[in-house]
Amino acid sequence: MKQKMFADTLASLDGIEAIDYWFAGQFTAQENAQYKDWFMLLIGLSALVRQGHTCADLQQLAGQKLFDDAEQELSGWQYPNLDRLLQVATEGVAQPLTGDALVLVANRLYTRRYWQFEQDVAGVLAPKIASRPLTDTQRQVIGALWPVLFDTQKSETQDWQQVATASALRQRFTIISGGPGTGKTYTVTRLLLALQSMAAGQARIVLAAPTGKAAQRMNESIAASLQQLEGKLDETLVATIPTNAVTLHRLLGINRFGIDTRSHQRNLLQCDVLIVDEASMIDMALMARLVRALPDTASLILVGDADQLPAVESGNVLEALTGQQLFTGVSSDLAEHLTNTCGHLPALEVTQQSRDYVQKLQISRRFAGQLAKVASAIRVANGDQAWQCIGVSTPDEGPRIYTNEQVLHIDEAIFEPQFDRFARDCFKTQLDLSLTPQQALTAMNRCRWLTPLRRGPFGVDTLNQRIEKALKIYRGSTQHMHYAGRPVMVVENNYAQQLFNGDVGVIWPDENQQLKAWFASDTGIRSISLTRLPAVETVFAMTVHKSQGSEFEQVVMLLPEATSAQIASLCSRELLYTGITRAKKGCTLIGNETRFKAMVARRQQRFSGLADMLEQHLQSAKTAEQ
Repeated sequence: MKQKMFADTLASLDGIEAIDYWFAGQFTAQENAQYKDWFMLLIGLSALVRQGHTCADLQQLAGQKLFDDAEQELSGWQYPNLDRLLQVATEGVAQPLTGDALVLVANRLYTRRYWQFEQDVAGVLAPKIASRPLTDTQRQVIGALWPVLFDTQKSETQDWQQVATASALRQRFTIISGGPGTGKTYTVTRLLLALQSMAAGQARIVLAAPTGKAAQRMNESIAASLQQLEGKLDETLVATIPTNAVTLHRLLGINRFGIDTRSHQRNLLQCDVLIVDEASMIDMALMARLVRALPDTASLILVGDADQLPAVESGNVLEALTGQQLFTGVSSDLAEHLTNTCGHLPALEVTQQSRDYVQKLQISRRFAGQLAKVASAIRVANGDQAWQCIGVSTPDEGPRIYTNEQVLHIDEAIFEPQFDRFARDCFKTQLDLSLTPQQALTAMNRCRWLTPLRRGPFGVDTLNQRIEKALKIYRGSTQHMHYAGRPVMVVENNYAQQLFNGDVGVIWPDENQQLKAWFASDTGIRSISLTRLPAVETVFAMTVHKSQGSEFEQVVMLLPEATSAQIASLCSRELLYTGITRAKKGCTLIGNETRFKAMVARRQQRFSGLADMLEQHLQSAKTAEQ
């Protein structure tokens, strides 16, 4: 590592890591005034990538003061205006020292690695967006199937599920986005049946999700959706729809300690249709590896909620591809296709600004009450309206299960003295040893505490210890001692036991009173000997990030004070929305109005050029056709 360049300046910065010094030093020739702006631009790029961005957007960075902390008397760094930043970046990437390690595109400065990831994703997706008119035979097949899948009575109300399904039949890339209860799985199941019918039952369909828990829920949801159609469809067709989703890491063959994949551009996946659920959790590197392994002829359907938290690693693929804009209509080609397929629905506006590959489900059929109202207001950044929909509670009322999807809040100052009592009310049913293992697994999902943090007073480590103490559970000196009723989450993949990072189970005695770990499976529940159990952690409380892909009857969500820039960046609108929408029947917020509204106002935006790259590829294809 080179010497710490510009040491005086670095001493005034908050939140900088050693990797940032090292990265900036690798591409800075000298320590003098000429290179100082370049050095600090590289510091910013490295820090931004660590925070989940794929590039430094110079237009957003211009004139901003970063890395300051008034309490620690750290003045930070004021970035110059856009013209100066562009000059600095242009000269910097032209240095022989830089080589091809950095890329400047328009106003975005990339490392070569992330620029290549975005190029690969855009380059693969653009051809798949091209419209493919249905053949006469396919139109006949779909025409016969549609009344079985959907209501085909004349309607004045738009059915976005039908629109999404019909749209996805005519291109090889589609995003189906929607919030809780909008029927994403309902739509996907019918889309799979339609695609399989068009392929005469011969389509090779693969289901995948970023985590084991999300894959399990996908299996359960599709199986339940197929069961609703039982007796209405040919059993041979239904049998061609899989319910064996796998994690993306397993699908691609990514080993635990490396980045190489078993499936790649020279060893493609064997599939005709790939459906990926919970796509908001996919980072840019994983998405690039996925599309590289996808055959040119295969269809890719991404399913998820673009308003949820982005991936833990760099990139926000789903949000970048869907954007923040509202529905703007459809192309003339799609409008004609919709008329032919579902002419019983209202016609949609035709526009040249359409993005037919993005289909947003806009009506929630399950998520209702205060939960839905609060979540909707958070999604559009209306903190005042969201707070007005929230009721007031006290800890001694306990986290009762609400039947009208309520959201309540308890002020932290009132909550703290009654922490133990409230915790016992939350989890006492989980420790009833008269339950069967199946009942214990069900009880475990009745309530879950969520927090943005792993460390500190509101972190999962502290909360789990305090909850165990309130429940009078004492495990001695080791944190790995098991007990009946301990909810656990797997933190590393174990293919031998078919357990994956994010899988949640419970420690419970078998019929011989021997403690085992119990997990849900495709066929019910299964037990694992504790000696064969991979690394796990207690999850009375878990991070909001880890809760993605899960649902609980009741959620208790803690809203920590933003005591540092890092905590402030975590406590965002997306995190609040994700946490609240994990609840099916009720949510209790621990915090105050000021903290809540600050989270609603803070958007976890990530810099990316993926949308622009995709548009450039699409425009180039149109020009070539002309």
